[in-house]
Amino acid sequence: MKSRIHVWLVSSVLLISSVVLSSSKHNASAQNPLYPVYDYKIYYDEPTPAIIDEMGNYDLVIIEPIYYSQRQITEIQKGGTLVYGYINTMEADKWNTDLFGKLNEEDFFHRDGERIYYSEWDSYLTDITSHHYQKVLRTEVTKQIVDKGLDGAFLDTVGDIDNEHQGNPDVLYKQREGMVTWMESVREEHPDLSMIQNWGFDTLATATYPYVDGIMWESFHFSSIAYDEWTYDQIYKLRKLRENHGIQVLTVSMEEENKSKKLSRANRFKHFHTDKSYNDW
Repeated sequence: MKSRIHVWLVSSVLLISSVVLSSSKHNASAQNPLYPVYDYKIYYDEPTPAIIDEMGNYDLVIIEPIYYSQRQITEIQKGGTLVYGYINTMEADKWNTDLFGKLNEEDFFHRDGERIYYSEWDSYLTDITSHHYQKVLRTEVTKQIVDKGLDGAFLDTVGDIDNEHQGNPDVLYKQREGMVTWMESVREEHPDLSMIQNWGFDTLATATYPYVDGIMWESFHFSSIAYDEWTYDQIYKLRKLRENHGIQVLTVSMEEENKSKKLSRANRFKHFHTDKSYNDW
């Protein structure tokens, strides 16, 4: 069980560390395209002309690129908005029939001889150590992100590595190695492509930090995290990664907008709040 500490202690320590960390200067941030981002929005459904026009009001939008043409991406970007496209890295969604149909049995992760199925998302856990899966995923990045002119890729479900394999150190290590190998191959093919990973804080700290410009922390809800010592440890870890490697932190809340935003921005994170699903503008 995670131990609890008083919110005033968390807040005080964070404010103290804020002063210390803000005095440090690193070169990575100056070259990170996410560094100047202040506000952003996530939207995964099909766009309308009005929505595309409104996207230009944000510094960054994260979209499902399957629904967009290169012309539409250019329209969003014309005022300086960064556009990142969703790529599901550690799960295969059955709705994405084009990608799903390209997978072999070796591309799925098996435990006790069975695939791992997520009924909530209608998806299966994948095996990032599979060379074939790495190739399929790399092709998807080229097709949906690079060829359409997006600024970067948002790598969802990287956190599955930590969540699913924490109890098996050998598998955990191999999955992290597989993710690093895949990220390296993407960088070799597309050296200017920016990447954000979703969750996987330990994977970030131990393996993927050289390859990403940002990390997202979903469910950043004040009451769920403000009293939690584990949260403080993660915030400190992410702040050190920003200090040492320029990695920017994006948080998302769907509850307690003002308090959640205040805690996020007190740590110089970039916050997005919504009371809707990502499929509602």
